[in-house]
Amino acid sequence: MNRLRGQSWYFDDIPVGYVHQFGAAKVDADDLALFKERFAPYLPLKADGDPTTTPPAAQAHVFALWSRMLWEETKDWPVLARLGQDAVRWYRTAHAGDVLSMKITFLSKQPVNESRGILITQHDVLNQSGELVMTLMTRTVMARV
Repeated sequence: MNRLRGQSWYFDDIPVGYVHQFGAAKVDADDLALFKERFAPYLPLKADGDPTTTPPAAQAHVFALWSRMLWEETKDWPVLARLGQDAVRWYRTAHAGDVLSMKITFLSKQPVNESRGILITQHDVLNQSGELVMTLMTRTVMARV
């Protein structure tokens, strides 16, 4: 699945349909408390009476973890611009202690000119059980070879 690891990530080298898995971001209880204090005071910091449930993460917190994992994985790729995120969907709540990872699927490529192209990608954020937590699509301008 990760046949491109260690190879070129230029626009022309990425095959449509390719699936790339990466990342490991722990949903930390201390980070949840800080995020709640600064950005999401409406969130409970304790489980709803169930001792086996840990505090929930805000959707914006999960989005921030997605953004960090994406940046860490793609910081050496020839990305020229990120055009935005679309179709953000939430499927499962992340909780303190969860470990999130990513699976991205390269859906389509649109050449712009000889030096750049637009890559459309589906992003799936998964928990440690492989359950879908969040999805979104991105449009990224990539350098061509």
